[in-house]
Amino acid sequence: MKKSQWLLIALVLILTFLLVYTPHYTDRFPKHIDEYHHITEAIKLKQGEYKSGMAGLEIGFHIFLMMLYIVFRSNLILIYKFLPAIFACLSSLALFFLIYKKSNNFLIALFSMMFFASIRSNVNVTGLWFFTPLTFSIPFIFLYIYFFTEGIEKQNKKFILISIAIMTLLIFTHAISVLFAIPFLIIYSLIHYKYLIKQYKFFSIFLIIPIIAFLFYKFIRAIPMKRVINDLIHSLQFRRGWGILELDISFLLLYSLIGFILAIFGIISIFIFMKKLQIKKYIIFILWPLSLLIFIFIFQKTRISYLVPYQRNLYYFILSIPILSAFGLYYLILIFQSLIKDIQVNSKTKEFIQFALILIISLLVFWYAFGSYAYTPKQIQPYRVIDNNDYEALLFLQQQEKGKVMAMPMTSVAIFPVSQQKPVGTIAFYGNREDAESFFKSTSCESKQELLEKHNIMYVFSKNPINCSYTSIYNKNNYIYKTK
Repeated sequence: MKKSQWLLIALVLILTFLLVYTPHYTDRFPKHIDEYHHITEAIKLKQGEYKSGMAGLEIGFHIFLMMLYIVFRSNLILIYKFLPAIFACLSSLALFFLIYKKSNNFLIALFSMMFFASIRSNVNVTGLWFFTPLTFSIPFIFLYIYFFTEGIEKQNKKFILISIAIMTLLIFTHAISVLFAIPFLIIYSLIHYKYLIKQYKFFSIFLIIPIIAFLFYKFIRAIPMKRVINDLIHSLQFRRGWGILELDISFLLLYSLIGFILAIFGIISIFIFMKKLQIKKYIIFILWPLSLLIFIFIFQKTRISYLVPYQRNLYYFILSIPILSAFGLYYLILIFQSLIKDIQVNSKTKEFIQFALILIISLLVFWYAFGSYAYTPKQIQPYRVIDNNDYEALLFLQQQEKGKVMAMPMTSVAIFPVSQQKPVGTIAFYGNREDAESFFKSTSCESKQELLEKHNIMYVFSKNPINCSYTSIYNKNNYIYKTK
């Protein structure tokens, strides 16, 4: 590529970083309880307190965070705000690689990056604003789709083995980032059935993925072999209410209207402007969103999402749309260029007109694509778990003797990640949330004392002073009491 093309890629990456970093401009701490949950699991893994359970199914992600924790220690909380933006850029580069290598067209690949940056996030579906196993997996999704499809199309066994290796890695990190793709990868493979039949012995190696997944699931869940299959089948049926926050939200809260319109035009363009061989090459980009739309429709009718939770299906669907939007925008520009093809001007003037046309159309499209990027309905906006005052208090608590802490459930989310003290109950995942709420609702010191004794509490962390017989050990904007 030319230097000017590398410069454009760099500018798009800078834009992507700044956009994804948006929620962290005024808040230096993680913005979602899932992020604190994964930090907690990573620290427990380091301390040898990691327990088997559903969280263990994402142990690969926790190992990655544990390595960061070993390097940064308590500062992991402070550097975490950069991780979503960094991985958004890595995902953008992986997407560019996927589209550029398959299309050999720089503009389509660049447009894909820009439309990818326009994907919105919220606390319901999560997304690029947060660093979770989902966002960690996105660059690997683009890569295994590239190597799988190119491997089959070009009958390149090395590429196919690379795709298997990436999928296997994701089994230990975020298995549903492989499960969601199984339907459309199978359909894509059947389109190339002649190669599959010819090399059926080689393709039997794909059995390694479900075998490893099955054994990994059994190990993490720690259940007898005779119960594994039934338990696994049940676990792959995600009924409504599976998530902490599960709302029916519009696609337009995740992606722009202009992007969807261009995606539809992109599908039409692939069939109209592409030769038969090229349609076969790009059919994966149509099978991807189509298969997920079917699963989304099934959930809307049955309230059961198979293989992958409903919110994740929504996001995996949206991940496929920037590719089609890029094709749509590219062929829209070609149509306009054809209209000025016969203008009687010299070659330099015509080149300038073509450049101006590309620039004007692109600016208009992306103006509308990013126009409402920052808009998020109040109920699904990123929230603040702790502030600077809370952080300073938790650093103080970190230096104290180890003991259990009574705090409000939202504050409790950050207690272990920052101080390594154990809270009574958080918003989700850990402990007894109801007792933590009851403690702060109660006005009776006797009732509070019963809860302190029930949970063997050593510290009380409060936003307001508590007039009971506890020893105050910290009173700077927050209050920490020692109870024994």
